[in-house]
Amino acid sequence: MLPPLFTSDYLSRLETLRIQTRRRFLGSRPGGHVSLRRGAGLEFADYRRYSPGDDLRYIDWNLYGRTDRLYIKQFQEEEDLYTSLFLDGSASMAHPAQDGKAGAARDIILSLAHVVLASNDAVKLSLLSADTTAPSTTPFFRGRQRLGNVAEFLDSYSPEGRVNVVQSLAQQLQQSHHPGKAVWVSDFLFPLSDVRTGLSLMRDANFDLALIQVLGHEEIDPPLFPGGARLTDSESGAESVVYFDTRAKQTYMQRLDRHNRELQSSCHQAGVHYACFITHQDVSHFILRELPEMGLLM
Repeated sequence: MLPPLFTSDYLSRLETLRIQTRRRFLGSRPGGHVSLRRGAGLEFADYRRYSPGDDLRYIDWNLYGRTDRLYIKQFQEEEDLYTSLFLDGSASMAHPAQDGKAGAARDIILSLAHVVLASNDAVKLSLLSADTTAPSTTPFFRGRQRLGNVAEFLDSYSPEGRVNVVQSLAQQLQQSHHPGKAVWVSDFLFPLSDVRTGLSLMRDANFDLALIQVLGHEEIDPPLFPGGARLTDSESGAESVVYFDTRAKQTYMQRLDRHNRELQSSCHQAGVHYACFITHQDVSHFILRELPEMGLLM
């Protein structure tokens, strides 16, 4: 069953969009994305000298009139695109619980999957999880009718535990044999060195990559606990008493801002699309307006 966001109107609006790539990839069947192959496409690519047996329809007769030589027009073929969606399954994605981070991340992933499926492209989901016994990846799905399979896989999305991001990504990428577009959805509240290593792994796997950071509203504007509160680390389970007054909040906000700016800078340097979603925002507006504006969708 689809989440409440996915009304018939929202699904129809998603179907007007398409994943955009900044590179060309080899597909496996005709589609709507410009391929590395040259053939009978729509976009002109180059000329080559005529050889006996070539299709006479592709001779440029205007060029022949100027050069007295026969040249064949070459076009870029249009093929399908493989898209891989990576979702953070660590416990921090479920906290603060009242912010609904996990639900927002699920809806973003499911929205992108429907965009891909409605474009007759192929989409695959991978969950970066601490649980090595549960299914953590899907096969590639095609066609609108497979949205239910994607939703079923996400029904079991219950972030928990501490995830070794680099190790989990490396394991998932070992099973990836189709370069194309990749979107990594996470709060990215872990060391930037792990983010940069993850970016390198994905680039080595020949992905055109985008990062979507999902943060809870209380993470960017946390409440004060000047009298102290016993807090539990969502991933390690460690407990400690925290005195969170105005001064401590100011320090926290500065560090979070620096972390996010460095994350965005790392993406920029790596040629990676970056977008940030805060849970008080509207997912449909983020997908339908903000992602097309940043160039991830068109």
